[in-house]
Amino acid sequence: MSRIEECIDIAASPTTIFRFCHDATLRSKWDERVVSVELITPQPVRAGTLLSIDARHSSGPVFSWEAEYVGFQFPSRSELRVIDAAPSSWFSAGSEEWQFKSAGGGARLTLTWDYQPRGFLGRALDKLGRRASMQRVIKRSLINLKVMVEAG
Repeated sequence: MSRIEECIDIAASPTTIFRFCHDATLRSKWDERVVSVELITPQPVRAGTLLSIDARHSSGPVFSWEAEYVGFQFPSRSELRVIDAAPSSWFSAGSEEWQFKSAGGGARLTLTWDYQPRGFLGRALDKLGRRASMQRVIKRSLINLKVMVEAG
């Protein structure tokens, strides 16, 4: 598995950031990887909640993947596990963990994405720059999140 880990300090409480991050209607507004999110199971979001996510890498085609919250400890941690990813996805399996910790007058958000590139070509492309490109996109997304949360 490949891993990308990024963190950012946000001038808001862990509770505020946690709620913002788990609002499916807002995810595509700040996360540059996400085109849309649909809750498959009804609100509230909790362990066992299923989602369908339309995503895009750079300017490539949109692909869908389904995920389940396998960990959900409000307001400190959540973990999404990939259940199924479309064949057009460049990853075949993975998980995304979010940790929210108090830091100074705000909170530190750490996002850890473990993923399995799809096939031999996917593993090669991951090493040749796709991983670095995705890490930049995740950094920009976290900055977008920070700006939106801090703006209220």
